[in-house]
Amino acid sequence: MTRSSIATEMRKLVDNYYESGQSRSSFARNHGISKGKLCYWIQKFPKEQVIKPAKSNFVSLSADPSTTPTSSRSMHIRLGNGVEIEISL
Repeated sequence: MTRSSIATEMRKLVDNYYESGQSRSSFARNHGISKGKLCYWIQKFPKEQVIKPAKSNFVSLSADPSTTPTSSRSMHIRLGNGVEIEISL
């Protein structure tokens, strides 16, 4: 097994540990590894790095090509709170 594949497997195990809510001792025992080994990998992959990023609220926009000269084209975006943004194209 390569170092990167070991790290990938251990990252998955650490992810599972964080989601389990179990103590380190219980989790290690249930997964057949030593508590020391689990602690080592937890240090390598802190919880802040493992948590999945929140879903983005950004929306992808696209504009169809136009025959209008580019100097007079613009895009208007109106937000839910009434703010309006104008972007020259």
